[in-house]
Amino acid sequence: MPQHPFGKAQGRPLPPPEQFTAADIIHIGLGLTMIPLGVAILVRTLSIAVTVTGVLVGGAFIAFGAHRLWIAWSRYRLYRQGKREKAR
Repeated sequence: MPQHPFGKAQGRPLPPPEQFTAADIIHIGLGLTMIPLGVAILVRTLSIAVTVTGVLVGGAFIAFGAHRLWIAWSRYRLYRQGKREKAR
């Protein structure tokens, strides 16, 4: 059964990441890029012509960017926690 991205599948926690990778940096960068892009889409949509598509796309960019940052922060916390446990 596939594991849940938030850390648990069938009640078993995922092990913390072993290292902070380039993929993690790319995910953080994409999240940081998507939020201002979503805001720009919303501002342009609301200032020129309000359309459902523009509002949904802008909102989706903001939400997905925030979700990516939340996942990256969660992985980083798990990484730091695993590093502390190994040091003991």
